[in-house]
Amino acid sequence: MSTPQPRRTRTFALTAAQAAVQGETDPAHRITMHSLIRTAIPVEAAGVIPEEWQAVLRWCVGTGIAVAEIAARLHMRLTPTAVMLNELRAHGLVTHQASMTTDQAADVAFLWRVRNRLAEI
Repeated sequence: MSTPQPRRTRTFALTAAQAAVQGETDPAHRITMHSLIRTAIPVEAAGVIPEEWQAVLRWCVGTGIAVAEIAARLHMRLTPTAVMLNELRAHGLVTHQASMTTDQAADVAFLWRVRNRLAEI
């Protein structure tokens, strides 16, 4: 007889069904898979929040973490993860740095600076 698997919280329960939040039209406010998420407050100050939210806050301390990485660690798809992060942002628990614009991505000098910094690591 196999051991029962622990119950997982359904993705929609983590996002409080606020998919409309994801509909941001301003690129500076849109959370994408490349956005960098940082905690805005210590995990201890967050009060009673879902376990997944606590995990996200712990991962995002300091330099932050990309949305795609958070989704992978939570074993969630990107869209629900972005919706959940928008909700965390709405509660003041996280901040985000938008991904590069098309102009920034085409800036060769910027890309060389990124490459050189990666080479130092």
